[in-house]
Amino acid sequence: MSLTTRIGRSPRRQTHCAGAGFTLVELMVVIAVIVIMAALLLSALGQTKEHGRSTVCKNNMRQLALGFLLYAEDNNEVLPWPGGTPDRANTNPNYAADWCAGGQNSINMNLSATWSAPGFGFNPECGSIFPYVMSLERRAYDPTFKQPYGVYLCPGTGTLGEKQRVNFSASGWMDPGKPFGVGDVPPRGVMTTSITDASRKVLLVNEDPSRMLNCAFDPGSAIRARDFVQHAGRCNVVFLDGHVEAVQPKILLRMQGLDADIYFNCGK
Repeated sequence: MSLTTRIGRSPRRQTHCAGAGFTLVELMVVIAVIVIMAALLLSALGQTKEHGRSTVCKNNMRQLALGFLLYAEDNNEVLPWPGGTPDRANTNPNYAADWCAGGQNSINMNLSATWSAPGFGFNPECGSIFPYVMSLERRAYDPTFKQPYGVYLCPGTGTLGEKQRVNFSASGWMDPGKPFGVGDVPPRGVMTTSITDASRKVLLVNEDPSRMLNCAFDPGSAIRARDFVQHAGRCNVVFLDGHVEAVQPKILLRMQGLDADIYFNCGK
């Protein structure tokens, strides 16, 4: 009779059990992949949020542009004035055509303590397009009145923009006496019927609030890309036919520089 004995377990099974689990290198690779995926996700979420802000900004600019055009329909086709001098429409009835009132002749925008002071910022409720945009009566100037109106704001301007109450500037070349064709804008202002190529003529720009002393923008006044509010690397501009474009900053600088006649001179 033969006798068979077995001592212990198979060495193969012992080896298999000992090799289970992650090594340190594998664990580090997994962590690195998770970090990369999280970074990509956060970047995508940030871009989505910024595109959302840009959409709100564009919609607000379209509504303001419509206010300009509706005002012109009721005023013999003459567009509102841009208001090229700070504070001129607040106390002088000769500037009632200004689309927005208020502004500062000189102030350090970095001093946040001044942002809530009476008279700081702009007064859309005193402007000529206010009834067309808000369906409310135009108000007399009150330096302590601070109620915000969302349509006049860009969500990308921060606290300073909110305190200023208006984040857009109208083309300064719509003011009487500014360049028009080979001459000047007549005393009554620019007529919609006299505009050449309205789809290329700038009406409003989304100007950096730290540079805004009034609600008018003269071509040549911006020298850097950061002079404009940027959404995902582009600046929102509305034209006199009412359409809005997201323009690259370097192109906008050229539009209001070398090509100012093409984009700001309404008679060319």
